[in-house]
Amino acid sequence: MLLPVAAHYCGAHAGRSRVILPYNRRVISLELARELKVAQLPWRPRRGDLVMDRLNIAFIVLQDGTDDAGSVEIDTAQGVERRPSLGLTWIPRLDHLLTFLVRHGPFDLSVRPVSEGSRSNQWQVTLSDAPAATKRAFTASDSGEAAGQALHYLLSQAAWRPGPAL
Repeated sequence: MLLPVAAHYCGAHAGRSRVILPYNRRVISLELARELKVAQLPWRPRRGDLVMDRLNIAFIVLQDGTDDAGSVEIDTAQGVERRPSLGLTWIPRLDHLLTFLVRHGPFDLSVRPVSEGSRSNQWQVTLSDAPAATKRAFTASDSGEAAGQALHYLLSQAAWRPGPAL
Protein backbone atom coordinates (compact mmCIF):
# COMPACT_ATOMS: atom_id res chain seq x y z
CA MET A 1 0.00 0.00 0.00
CA LEU A 2 1.44 3.37 -0.94
CA LEU A 3 0.45 6.22 1.32
CA PRO A 4 0.08 9.65 -0.33
CA VAL A 5 1.66 12.10 2.10
CA ALA A 6 2.58 15.55 0.81
CA ALA A 7 2.60 13.81 -2.54
CA HIS A 8 3.27 15.10 -6.01
CA TYR A 9 0.93 13.80 -8.69
CA CYS A 10 2.44 12.91 -12.04
CA GLY A 11 0.72 12.17 -15.34
CA ALA A 12 -1.86 9.42 -15.55
CA HIS A 13 -0.58 5.92 -16.20
CA ALA A 14 -3.08 3.33 -17.38
CA GLY A 15 -5.95 5.49 -16.17
CA ARG A 16 -4.48 6.06 -12.71
CA SER A 17 -2.49 8.91 -11.21
CA ARG A 18 1.01 8.06 -10.06
CA VAL A 19 1.93 9.23 -6.58
CA ILE A 20 5.52 10.20 -5.80
CA LEU A 21 6.26 10.24 -2.08
CA PRO A 22 9.22 11.97 -0.48
CA TYR A 23 10.58 8.46 0.03
CA ASN A 24 8.45 6.30 -2.21
CA ARG A 25 8.26 3.20 0.01
CA ARG A 26 5.57 0.76 0.86
CA VAL A 27 4.20 1.00 4.38
CA ILE A 28 2.26 -1.40 6.55
CA SER A 29 -1.51 -1.16 6.71
CA LEU A 30 -2.94 1.56 8.91
CA GLU A 31 -4.84 -1.08 10.88
CA LEU A 32 -1.63 -2.99 11.67
CA ALA A 33 0.11 0.25 12.67
CA ARG A 34 -2.74 0.95 15.10
CA GLU A 35 -2.59 -2.62 16.47
CA LEU A 36 1.17 -2.25 17.07
CA LYS A 37 0.51 0.97 18.99
CA VAL A 38 -2.11 -0.76 21.16
CA ALA A 39 0.39 -3.61 21.73
CA GLN A 40 2.80 -0.93 23.07
CA LEU A 41 5.44 -0.77 20.34
CA PRO A 42 7.71 2.04 21.62
CA TRP A 43 8.13 5.15 19.49
CA ARG A 44 10.20 8.29 19.81
CA PRO A 45 9.37 10.82 17.05
CA ARG A 46 12.11 11.17 14.43
CA ARG A 47 12.27 13.54 11.50
CA GLY A 48 10.82 11.83 8.43
CA ASP A 49 8.62 9.36 10.34
CA LEU A 50 5.14 8.75 8.96
CA VAL A 51 2.32 9.12 11.46
CA MET A 52 -1.46 9.19 11.25
CA ASP A 53 -4.15 10.75 13.37
CA ARG A 54 -7.37 9.15 14.59
CA LEU A 55 -9.03 9.88 11.24
CA ASN A 56 -6.30 7.91 9.36
CA ILE A 57 -4.87 11.10 7.86
CA ALA A 58 -1.13 10.68 7.33
CA PHE A 59 1.53 13.25 8.15
CA ILE A 60 5.32 13.52 8.13
CA VAL A 61 7.21 14.31 11.35
CA LEU A 62 9.42 17.38 10.85
CA GLN A 63 11.48 17.42 14.03
CA ASP A 64 13.00 14.83 16.36
CA GLY A 65 11.32 14.37 19.73
CA THR A 66 8.50 16.28 21.37
CA ASP A 67 8.24 19.69 22.98
CA ASP A 68 7.61 20.23 26.71
CA ALA A 69 3.87 19.71 26.20
CA GLY A 70 4.42 16.35 24.45
CA SER A 71 3.54 17.67 20.99
CA VAL A 72 5.10 16.61 17.70
CA GLU A 73 5.79 19.00 14.82
CA ILE A 74 4.20 17.62 11.64
CA ASP A 75 3.69 18.63 8.02
CA THR A 76 0.00 18.59 7.14
CA ALA A 77 0.64 19.42 3.45
CA GLN A 78 -1.20 22.69 4.20
CA GLY A 79 1.28 23.95 6.76
CA VAL A 80 3.16 23.01 9.89
CA GLU A 81 1.25 22.05 13.05
CA ARG A 82 1.95 20.62 16.47
CA ARG A 83 -0.15 17.66 17.57
CA PRO A 84 -0.06 15.69 20.84
CA SER A 85 2.08 12.59 20.37
CA LEU A 86 -0.48 10.42 22.15
CA GLY A 87 -3.03 11.28 19.46
CA LEU A 88 -0.72 10.11 16.67
CA THR A 89 0.05 6.58 15.52
CA TRP A 90 3.49 5.81 14.13
CA ILE A 91 3.58 3.94 10.81
CA PRO A 92 6.91 2.11 11.03
CA ARG A 93 8.93 1.28 7.92
CA LEU A 94 10.28 -2.19 7.16
CA ASP A 95 13.73 -1.33 8.55
CA HIS A 96 12.15 -0.31 11.87
CA LEU A 97 10.13 -3.53 12.08
CA LEU A 98 13.16 -5.69 11.27
CA THR A 99 15.28 -3.88 13.89
CA PHE A 100 12.73 -4.74 16.58
CA LEU A 101 12.55 -8.36 15.36
CA VAL A 102 16.36 -8.65 15.56
CA ARG A 103 16.16 -7.55 19.19
CA HIS A 104 13.93 -10.56 19.85
CA GLY A 105 16.19 -13.09 18.19
CA PRO A 106 16.82 -14.90 14.93
CA PHE A 107 14.17 -14.92 12.22
CA ASP A 108 13.94 -15.74 8.53
CA LEU A 109 12.53 -13.43 5.89
CA SER A 110 11.73 -15.15 2.60
CA VAL A 111 9.88 -14.38 -0.61
CA ARG A 112 8.44 -16.67 -3.26
CA PRO A 113 6.02 -16.30 -6.15
CA VAL A 114 2.35 -16.84 -5.31
CA SER A 115 2.12 -19.31 -8.20
CA GLU A 116 4.26 -20.37 -11.13
CA GLY A 117 4.48 -17.56 -13.67
CA SER A 118 2.81 -15.10 -11.28
CA ARG A 119 4.16 -11.59 -10.88
CA SER A 120 2.83 -11.45 -7.31
CA ASN A 121 5.02 -12.48 -4.40
CA GLN A 122 4.33 -13.94 -0.99
CA TRP A 123 6.55 -12.79 1.88
CA GLN A 124 7.07 -14.87 5.00
CA VAL A 125 8.67 -14.09 8.35
CA THR A 126 9.48 -17.15 10.46
CA LEU A 127 10.55 -16.72 14.08
CA SER A 128 13.53 -19.08 14.31
CA ASP A 129 14.25 -19.15 18.03
CA ALA A 130 11.54 -21.74 18.75
CA PRO A 131 11.91 -25.52 18.33
CA ALA A 132 11.06 -26.71 14.79
CA ALA A 133 7.67 -28.05 15.88
CA THR A 134 6.59 -24.67 17.32
CA LYS A 135 8.11 -22.20 14.84
CA ARG A 136 5.69 -19.39 14.00
CA ALA A 137 5.37 -18.15 10.41
CA PHE A 138 3.62 -14.97 9.23
CA THR A 139 2.76 -14.58 5.57
CA ALA A 140 1.61 -11.54 3.58
CA SER A 141 1.82 -10.01 0.12
CA ASP A 142 4.14 -7.31 1.48
CA SER A 143 7.39 -7.70 3.45
CA GLY A 144 6.46 -4.97 5.93
CA GLU A 145 3.08 -6.51 6.59
CA ALA A 146 4.62 -9.95 7.30
CA ALA A 147 7.23 -8.40 9.63
CA GLY A 148 4.55 -6.29 11.33
CA GLN A 149 2.37 -9.35 11.94
CA ALA A 150 5.31 -11.20 13.51
CA LEU A 151 6.14 -8.21 15.72
CA HIS A 152 2.48 -7.84 16.73
CA TYR A 153 2.41 -11.51 17.71
CA LEU A 154 5.51 -11.09 19.88
CA LEU A 155 4.10 -7.99 21.59
CA SER A 156 0.54 -9.17 22.13
CA GLN A 157 0.66 -12.97 22.40
CA ALA A 158 4.18 -13.78 23.58
CA ALA A 159 4.29 -10.81 26.02
CA TRP A 160 7.75 -9.84 24.76
CA ARG A 161 8.98 -6.27 25.33
CA PRO A 162 11.36 -4.76 22.75
CA GLY A 163 13.20 -2.33 25.01
CA PRO A 164 13.63 1.37 24.22
CA ALA A 165 12.32 3.13 21.15
CA LEU A 166 14.56 3.36 18.08
